[in-house]
Amino acid sequence: MHMVLRGVVKYEAATGGRNLRFTSHPGQVFLLPRGTVDEINWFGETERLAVAIHPCLLTNALEETAHEVDIELMERWGLSDPHISMLLSEMQSDLVENSPAGIIYGESLANALAVYLLSRYAVWKRTPIAYKGGLSGYRLKQVLDYIAENMGSDLSLSQLSAIAGMSPHYFSELFKQSTGFAPHRYLVQQRIEHAKRHLCNPKLNILDAGLEAGFQNPSHFARVFRRIVGVSPSSFRANCLPK
Repeated sequence: MHMVLRGVVKYEAATGGRNLRFTSHPGQVFLLPRGTVDEINWFGETERLAVAIHPCLLTNALEETAHEVDIELMERWGLSDPHISMLLSEMQSDLVENSPAGIIYGESLANALAVYLLSRYAVWKRTPIAYKGGLSGYRLKQVLDYIAENMGSDLSLSQLSAIAGMSPHYFSELFKQSTGFAPHRYLVQQRIEHAKRHLCNPKLNILDAGLEAGFQNPSHFARVFRRIVGVSPSSFRANCLPK
C-alpha cells in the first residue's frame, strides 16, 4: 500500500495483463495485494508513503478472523478514501516525531487500519461486531495493574490485549468503554500523572521524572507534557516545589 504525499503526476502502470493510465493526486491510496507484480512509469516528481502490511496483522485484528489462515485484499489504484489517508498520515507523523507515546500508538493505528481494510476492501468482507459492556472488573484490574507496574517500559497494544485474553480490536473497544480512553491515550495520561508526582519530589530531577514515566527522551517528555498540562515540566516543578 502507498499514499501520494506530494505532486500531481501522470503515470502508466502494467499489472495483471492490464495497462493503466492515471493522474495521481495527494491523498490518493494504492492498495496492492501481496504478490502483485507491476511496472510503473511516473512522468514527474512525486513523494509517497509506502506501508507493508503483514498478513498476521489482518488475521489477528478481529476476534472473528483470528483463526483464519489467510485474508486477501482487493487491488485498488488511485483510491480516494479519507479514512485510510488519515490513518496513514497519523502513522507518518508518529514516525517523524519518533513515537512520543511509544509503540502502542503506532500499533493502535496499524490495528485500526487492518480492521478498516477488513470491513471495506477484503475479498470476503468482515464486519466488526459492535461490542458493549466494557471489560470485566477482574480483566480491567489486571491490565491497569500491569500498566502501573510497567510504566517505564515501551508497552504495546498486543501485550495489553494478551493480558485481557482477546484480540487487539476487541480489547481496544472494551477498554475505551471501561475507562473513557483509547489504550494509548490512557497510557499517555498515566505517564503524565506519574511524571507530575516525580516533578514534585525535590530529590528527583526533571530528566529522571520523564524517563521513569516512560518518555524516551527529554524533548519528547517536554513536548507531550506541555501539550497536555499546558506548561513546561520546569514551570510545573517550580510551582509545585515548596518556596
